[in-house]
Amino acid sequence: MSDFDFLSCFKKMLNERRPGFDIAGLITKDRKIYPFSTDTKVLSTIFEMLIRPYVYEFASRYGFQIFEPAQQNFYPDFTFMRDEKDKAKIALDVKTTYRRFKQDGTWLAGFTLGSFASFMRNDTKNIAFPYSDYAGHYIMGFIYTRQKNIANRIYTPDRIDAITPTYSAVEYFIQEKYKIAGDVPGSGNTENIGSFSASSIEEFSAGRGPFSTLGKKIFEEYWRGYPRYRKKGKYKSLDEFLAIAHKEKK
Repeated sequence: MSDFDFLSCFKKMLNERRPGFDIAGLITKDRKIYPFSTDTKVLSTIFEMLIRPYVYEFASRYGFQIFEPAQQNFYPDFTFMRDEKDKAKIALDVKTTYRRFKQDGTWLAGFTLGSFASFMRNDTKNIAFPYSDYAGHYIMGFIYTRQKNIANRIYTPDRIDAITPTYSAVEYFIQEKYKIAGDVPGSGNTENIGSFSASSIEEFSAGRGPFSTLGKKIFEEYWRGYPRYRKKGKYKSLDEFLAIAHKEKK
């Protein structure tokens, strides 16, 4: 699997299939449609559900098995492997975020990319297979715009065109995790890796994060040593980390 270009092949399939991500709501057997809320967790589940058939199609096309953990808080969403003994598994995690608009109409977006205090430090904690069994880690990220003033009502199928989705302008990318990672947590009170912030999907798709030129090894070393919430550490930024590393080499 070492010579298999997962990223290029997955992008190629998505370009061929052109999946759609416009969904009206949840329909019940009595033919009632309930529009979704703008809750990020709900929308994250929706995007994961919509991309799932393409994940399995890709796996079938290239001879992979897919494993999905039963535990909700386990990483990753999808594991690609030849079999369970495969020591070059590939992780694909689905992440979503929304555009945060400024007064001038421009926007920024960023993601949380999973824990830096679990499987990165303990090989088997909260992960489908040992972290050391994975050769690649990829993020499929979705960015959308939140819609305001959505009618809170129930619809019938004949009125489906009247439903205004709770999100719009969906864009997506797939890229290696370390290339979109930033050097600070995704939020102040969690132990999650934050991505860099960007104002276009192209920046994420190209993987222009601070670790993209430093490499995966530096990314893992940095986040394995990053201080946990409310704990003191040797560094709190990539510049401080690199300065310490430079001194230690002397």
